[in-house]
Amino acid sequence: MLEKKLIGALLMIITKRLQQSFISLALLALTTISAAEEPATSNDWQWGANVYLWGAGINGTSVTGEDISIGFDTIIKNLDMSFMGGVNARKGKWSLLTDVIYLSVSNDIDGRVSLPERPDIRVGADLKLKGWIVTPAVAYTMLETEAASVDLLAGARYLRLKADLSLKVDASLTSGGSAISESGHVWDGIVGVRGRLNLAPQWYLAYLLDVGAGDSALTWQALVDVNYKFNNVDAVLGYRHLDWDFDDSKVFDDLNFSGPFLGARFRF
Repeated sequence: MLEKKLIGALLMIITKRLQQSFISLALLALTTISAAEEPATSNDWQWGANVYLWGAGINGTSVTGEDISIGFDTIIKNLDMSFMGGVNARKGKWSLLTDVIYLSVSNDIDGRVSLPERPDIRVGADLKLKGWIVTPAVAYTMLETEAASVDLLAGARYLRLKADLSLKVDASLTSGGSAISESGHVWDGIVGVRGRLNLAPQWYLAYLLDVGAGDSALTWQALVDVNYKFNNVDAVLGYRHLDWDFDDSKVFDDLNFSGPFLGARFRF
């Protein structure tokens, strides 16, 4: 009985930390689907890769009604490992886009609880979270001139998260350690538009807007960036907003992520 009470008290302590860690894992801000590509000049395959660092602020509401607000520095401090990469290919008016993000985040949580049987008991937990974000899409160029281009796109947004929680309690008070493991995933179909506006020989403005639903009630994103072209690399500076409304999430009801990003687009 005492062990169950200890575990229950510890879970109450770390509930808010779990919410923050889940969100941090989901949105360590890198994305590799570009808002716009170099206009095609032939029917040959053209390849590119994109990498961005997104300093996003995170806001939302948990399933318990608590407001959520997390800074980008919290994500960086808890990061163990990440892989983020993307490739795009274009032939004529058609483009294939994809990005893959893998993240591993861990955190040690310590606290104290008081029970009628034993006041002021020190407890803790090891929290490990892993996640994948995969976004494939296909785009078709509807308009292309020397001044601007516009593409329509369709694809999917996939999010998978797994959390492993090991509880640490005084061995004299319990019959052994306890562990909790939770995982979940979300698939959403998306449609959208992206384009570019050429400002000067080396400068252009790019944008992207998409919206979708599926396992989520609604997801949408908007971004705009300014680009400077070098030989085979474009320097990118922009702003992005990503929003989810969930139906059956165990952690949060809605989330939105907004902030500036800095990156590079490579052309091969």
